[in-house]
Amino acid sequence: MADSVRVQRVAEQIRAELSQILRDEVRDPRIRLMTITRVKLAVDLGAATIFYSPLGEDPDEARREELAEAMTSVSGFLRHQLSRRVKLRHTPVLRFVFDDSIAEGSHMLSLIRSLDIQPAPPEPEVEVGDEPSETDDSHETDDSDEADEEETDVSPQSET
Repeated sequence: MADSVRVQRVAEQIRAELSQILRDEVRDPRIRLMTITRVKLAVDLGAATIFYSPLGEDPDEARREELAEAMTSVSGFLRHQLSRRVKLRHTPVLRFVFDDSIAEGSHMLSLIRSLDIQPAPPEPEVEVGDEPSETDDSHETDDSDEADEEETDVSPQSET
């Protein structure tokens, strides 16, 4: 259990550092507005699968290949910068995978919004004076009669 917590913590640190390196230090014009969505790290910390996605675009197949080539070309630089920032005995080997979960989520949201579902009509409001009160009054009088009887039983007896 302690290993999995450590692996998750290191994976999150790698994700944050790679995001910052991509944003601040990588000058490749093919990689603009790139986000690291998730990092899966091996238990021995020897390999990391980095899931990435471009922000603000839904890339076609040619753009996905271009992004894959760009990420592969900067992987050595990223690994070197990562080794300087994250103190590990061995820096993990980085493998980049395009993450299309954001595009899938956006597509699902557009499908849901395109459905022509009418909201249910609101239920008519019932005013206080319109409610039948016969049953309520009969219960109240019965309760009050029982309360009166209980009060007479509880009354103290006087001594003479």
